[in-house]
Amino acid sequence: MHYRHWAAAGLMLLSASLKPAVAQHQGQLIPLDTAVRTGKLANGFTYYIRKNNEPAKRALFYLVNKVGSILEDDDQQGLAHFMEHMNFNGTTHFPKNELIDYLQKVGVRFGADLNAYTSYDETVYQLPIPTDNPALVMKGLDIMRDWAHGALLETDDINKERGVILEEKRLREGVGKRLQDKTMPVILNNSRYNYRSPIGIDSILVNFPAETIRRFYHDWYRPDLQALIVVGDINVDQVEKQIKKQFADLKNPENERPRPDYKIELTGRNQFLAITDPEVTVTELEIVVKHPGTEMKTTTDYLDAIKRGLFNQMLSYRLSELSQQPNPPFLGVKAGIGGMTGGLMQFGFSVSAKPGKLQEAFNGTWSLLEQVKRFGFTQAELDRAKTGYMTTMENGLREKSKTPSNSYVAEYQQLFLQGAASPGFDWEYNFVKKELPGITLDDIKAVGTQYMTETNRDIFVVAPEKEKANIPDSATVDAWLAKVKSSSLEQYKDTETHDPLLKKLPEGGKIVSRTKIPAVGVEKLTLGNGVKVWLKPTNYKNDQIQFVSFAPGGINKYSNEDYPTASNTIGIISGSGLAGYSPIQLSKMLNGKSAGVGVYIGGRAQGINGGSSTKDLETALQLIYLRYTAPRKDTVLFENAVARSREQIRNKYDDPANVFRDTVGAVLSGYHYRMSPITQERLDSVSLEKAFEIYKDRFADAADANFVFVGSFNTDSIAPLLARYLGALPALNRHEKPVILHTTVPKGKLIKVVEKGKDNKATVLLVYNGDCKFSEEENLQLQALAEILQYRLLTSLREKAGEVYTPSVQAGMTREPDQRFSVNVSFGCAPEHVEHLVGLVEQDIADLQKSGATKDELQKYKAGLRQQIELQVKSNEFWLQYLAGKIERKEELKPLPDIEKRLSKITGSSISAASKTYLSGENCIRFVALPEKK
Repeated sequence: MHYRHWAAAGLMLLSASLKPAVAQHQGQLIPLDTAVRTGKLANGFTYYIRKNNEPAKRALFYLVNKVGSILEDDDQQGLAHFMEHMNFNGTTHFPKNELIDYLQKVGVRFGADLNAYTSYDETVYQLPIPTDNPALVMKGLDIMRDWAHGALLETDDINKERGVILEEKRLREGVGKRLQDKTMPVILNNSRYNYRSPIGIDSILVNFPAETIRRFYHDWYRPDLQALIVVGDINVDQVEKQIKKQFADLKNPENERPRPDYKIELTGRNQFLAITDPEVTVTELEIVVKHPGTEMKTTTDYLDAIKRGLFNQMLSYRLSELSQQPNPPFLGVKAGIGGMTGGLMQFGFSVSAKPGKLQEAFNGTWSLLEQVKRFGFTQAELDRAKTGYMTTMENGLREKSKTPSNSYVAEYQQLFLQGAASPGFDWEYNFVKKELPGITLDDIKAVGTQYMTETNRDIFVVAPEKEKANIPDSATVDAWLAKVKSSSLEQYKDTETHDPLLKKLPEGGKIVSRTKIPAVGVEKLTLGNGVKVWLKPTNYKNDQIQFVSFAPGGINKYSNEDYPTASNTIGIISGSGLAGYSPIQLSKMLNGKSAGVGVYIGGRAQGINGGSSTKDLETALQLIYLRYTAPRKDTVLFENAVARSREQIRNKYDDPANVFRDTVGAVLSGYHYRMSPITQERLDSVSLEKAFEIYKDRFADAADANFVFVGSFNTDSIAPLLARYLGALPALNRHEKPVILHTTVPKGKLIKVVEKGKDNKATVLLVYNGDCKFSEEENLQLQALAEILQYRLLTSLREKAGEVYTPSVQAGMTREPDQRFSVNVSFGCAPEHVEHLVGLVEQDIADLQKSGATKDELQKYKAGLRQQIELQVKSNEFWLQYLAGKIERKEELKPLPDIEKRLSKITGSSISAASKTYLSGENCIRFVALPEKK
């Protein structure tokens, strides 16, 4: 469970999103999609039901309540979120923690699947249910009925949950929270929202009488403020019949309190705030211009949304181009129109500056916004944005039948909460196709004029404490704004290239052999240059192809002296463009294409990865060919990247999280030179010329490369394209072998304590590690052990002790370069609870070693794994990873192992044995982050 509060109160940018739109009451009402069954019972309870088979045999149940922290009385601050927790701690059909226990036994994982959130204005519960058993669908409706109005709210259960809530609140302590506490009153205009943060305040969370939360529940958890959304592989008629039967008897309270529609009033004032903090690492200036809220109900609303999406897209592109100019004074910049808490919209702007260059950084970036406001965009920019927008819609149309259920749920949630239209994709596609061509430059310029205004403007300057004497005041920033406004600016000059990606197509090579591997539905092509291509056609998506390649080599081949450059080669060269084209030119050339190709150099291998639509596969193959044969270096982009890295290093360790993270990494790598964080000295040794040479060396020889393609293609149809482009890759037949580098983890028991920062919180990481003999069967035992230990820690640390919010157990086993295992137990807590909680972890481990796993724990783990695997194997991502792993390790491609056969070997005694092997404590490193001593 988590809560969402001021989600968009800070800088929250939209890209080409279609919703929400400018509030107007013109045009025709947007119709509701006929594929959704909706209704409202006599008591006001609303429902939305839709049949959808993606994924098959699954359904999503969401209970949406127009109830959030904004409705709390003064003595109830934090209780909307507390109430969310209580719905998991005892309801009519599931007393105490029986709900979580029951769902885990049918394969629904707590946190990952079963979840909820509370915000200012709503509380939403989510539950995925397997639908191959009709009884589970009915049980899902029982759970929804309990969540709607079946909480028991026992006093003992309430008291036990206080500690959990306080620990969830503690996790949010830090520099971000401190900054938020200062900026929120300004952003929210000291409205009611400012005094209703969903997490609440300690004095109430610790001391409120049980009757106070019962009053909140009685007042607000009621059918006229609730909706049930059910989307998935279900019988719509049966579900609707059952909803009417189970929810019609819910009653609204007598003399019910009206549900106020709180808003943040716009005052017309401009506000300024400067903040410093010792844990802030860069100086940043942020501007938020607030505007009245929006709706999405009419065709005019939708059209306005498209215009805003185009505006954001073009503005983002301009800012990206600005970032690629020589030696910019800023480290990063972003701007755009987006939503805000409290029913508002905003134009947001943020720039982070190099030391001593805030004014220069602001002037350069704000001048670009003034240029946009004054002149608008060019026709070429608008045409490209329209092409990109329409390409996205066309891609969506092709995948319409594969739309996942959670997409529909999100729409119906906004339909209930905001009245936002949900017309279905066909309507949206046809509307965009009809209206997009008619949008003009004047339309887009008007968007900028509407949102980039000079009232209701909040300005924040946030800087490191040591820069306090150098930050500007309100009058100074106002002067900067005035100077930009009165400055002489020229219209933006757009540059276009109409060259093809490849001026001359390669002659290509030949397919010298084709071998089918029916056990996994794969065909292997061997090309004349030695390249091997493994093809698996699938129908998991209607129009998606994914690919990856690998060949032995990697950066381990280079000396420690060259390592700083070698380890940064990909970042330097892959971001510099291709074949004489800069990244900006390349982006324009690829506009409207659904093709992307990345490149990597790992420790022991190098290759490419990416994806495309079927139509744009040839473009993707051309990009692969260029990645191998035509890398580009760019002095300006290199120097800009080094300058950004230099600033990231400068104040890095003012942030306690960075100190802790790097301490963990250094210890677990045995302080290996290549695993330690980059320093200024190493950065100074990075060479553009050397990086270019390393890149060319790594991709000079594809003779030992294996390419894996998975997705919606016909093998025979794409074979000629593969032969042309992959068959033309260079082949030197070097037959390289990877260089194996070993690291050593300290043996024995070790405690590392980091004391940094001012927040009263601790982070604990226990790393159980050692050598092992890798096998798939043993790795599964290790994963089962980790999951079962997490069940126990959730009970002992959270439910019983109430001193932890989310204990985590992660386990892994490696076979290369060394066969090792690790089990990482982590949690956050109060500093004074560290020793007690570590003791509870050790006790749970001792109990596992003595008695093994219980029947219930085994049932939960196995049910959850079955559900996960059933979904995973129906994805291109799974097969790409699975096949690539097998091929790279030179293992036989066989059918997927029988999951039931593997699960049968996981028993209570096998978990006992695994816990003795992997959690013996013989090699255990305890890392603890604590606040600095006062």
